[in-house]
Amino acid sequence: MPIAKLPTRVLVLGATGKVATLLRRYWDLNPPENIELFWASRRKEPRVTHVWSPGTPVGPLPQCNAILALWGTVSGSVDALANNIALAKEAHRVGEALGADRILHASSIAVYAPQDDPITEDTPPNPRNDYGASKHAMEQAVADLSPKAVCLRIGNVVGADSLFASLTRTETPRLDQFPDGFGPVRGYLRIETLAASVEAIATSDLETLPCVINVADASPIDMADILRAAGRDFDWKPAPDGATPCMQMEMTRLVGVLGHPLEPVDAHALVAEWRRLRDRS
Repeated sequence: MPIAKLPTRVLVLGATGKVATLLRRYWDLNPPENIELFWASRRKEPRVTHVWSPGTPVGPLPQCNAILALWGTVSGSVDALANNIALAKEAHRVGEALGADRILHASSIAVYAPQDDPITEDTPPNPRNDYGASKHAMEQAVADLSPKAVCLRIGNVVGADSLFASLTRTETPRLDQFPDGFGPVRGYLRIETLAASVEAIATSDLETLPCVINVADASPIDMADILRAAGRDFDWKPAPDGATPCMQMEMTRLVGVLGHPLEPVDAHALVAEWRRLRDRS
C-alpha cells in the first residue's frame, strides 16, 4: 500500500492584506490539493490562524515547508518603502527558524521599465517609481539569503489595483486615453492564476526552481475594456507625458513551473472573478 504524501505546509505572512484576503477567499472555494495553509497577521481577524508581529520570537508560528510573503508597503516616502527590504529579510529569518526551504516574495512588474515587447525576467530592472525601486532593492537584498528566495514579479492583481477599487466607488472613473484612442493596457493577474502559481512554486523541485518568475495571465487587457465589462460609464482624459500605454510580461518561466499553458482570458473573465470573490467573508 503506497504511503500517503504529507501535505506541503505554507505559511502566509501579511494575511490581512488585499491580495492575501483574495487568495484566502479563492482557496476557501477551491482548496489546494495536498497543501496546508496557515495565515499570520499582526491582528486577529476571521480566518487568521496565527497572530504574530515581525521581529518577535517565532514560537507561535507553525513549522512549514514554504513561506508566502505578501506583506509590504505600497506607497509613501522612500524611507517608508524601504520597509519592503526589512520585511523581506524578516521572512527569511522566520523561514529558517521554521524549517522552510523557500520563501516566495511578492515583487512587482514595477521593477521593469515600459517597453513595446513583452518583458522577460532577463530584462534588466529599471524601475520608474519609488515603489518599483523598493521592490528591486528587496530582490537584491534577498538574492543570496537562505532559505531560497523566489521573487514573483506580479502584474496588476484583479480586485486589488486602483482600477478595480474605482468600481466600488460612486464617482465616474477617469481613464488615460492615448493618441491611438485606447486606454492603458496591462498584464493582469487573476487570483485563480496566482493561486495555481503559488501551489506549483511551493511544491516544485527546489534545485530547478527559478529565482525570479513573472506572474500574470497570458492576455494583456485594456483597462477600458474592464470598465465596459463591469457595465461602468467612464470619462477619458488625455494621457499625460510619460504615461505608459502598455506593460506586459512574457510568461515562459511560469508556464514551465505550472506544467501547462496559460489560458487566454478577457476583461469579462476578470470582472467575473472579481464579483465572485469581492463579497465573501
